[in-house]
Amino acid sequence: MQLFRGHRNRWRKRIKTIEIDNPQELLPYLYWIEKQPLRFLLPVEMIRMQGAFPYDNHHPFVAALQAGQDSLATFYERFVPETLVAMYSLAECGRNGEKLPPWELPWVMRHRRTPPSGERRLDSRHGVSFYGPASAQKIEMEYTRLCDSTRSIQKHGYLPDRYGDIEGHVMTDGRDTRFFVRGGKHRAAVLVYLGYRRIPVCLRRTWPLVIDSRTSTDWPLVVNGSIDINLANDILGVYLEGHRI
Repeated sequence: MQLFRGHRNRWRKRIKTIEIDNPQELLPYLYWIEKQPLRFLLPVEMIRMQGAFPYDNHHPFVAALQAGQDSLATFYERFVPETLVAMYSLAECGRNGEKLPPWELPWVMRHRRTPPSGERRLDSRHGVSFYGPASAQKIEMEYTRLCDSTRSIQKHGYLPDRYGDIEGHVMTDGRDTRFFVRGGKHRAAVLVYLGYRRIPVCLRRTWPLVIDSRTSTDWPLVVNGSIDINLANDILGVYLEGHRI
């Protein structure tokens, strides 16, 4: 095991770090074929959590670190979308897919369309991290997780080579480009809270590298007729612009 860890650590040190200034600079790196993995330093403004929430002072996790657990409880109490259009504050106008559950994503293919699973010994009945309602145990767990991560990073620094990267995929319409966090949403919030202006991220290889509105005719829920293509593109547009509730 020690030999494996040593090998892994040597490999992690070989990561190539790319600093991105303009969102369009990121797109060519989606075609990187070298064995050396990439880590991107992205402007905070490019980062999104599910729900299309930008990582700014209004982000529920960042706000909780600034104002305390009651701020997080208020978010879960006030933001309780029951449908996909409510999730993104879009108007209902009779389009197919408006009544889909709020956790759905038009560009994701799965064998089974199931809600997000629970986290840290709390099952899904306690709620999910990116909208309400949430139980008192869930709220406390999320807040404790944020505080623990903050203390760790303040004491030891941010160490993705040891504990793993913030991972996700790229979203674009050919003009604007954003990064959707699929793993590490709490760490991303902590870094923003601590004043980082660039967030280190990696592409998650088990997800599509890029979601591009110019290929929305191929998105799984569009192909199978579950969602109107215009609604699907509107949802991506919310991610590009940012969702504030």
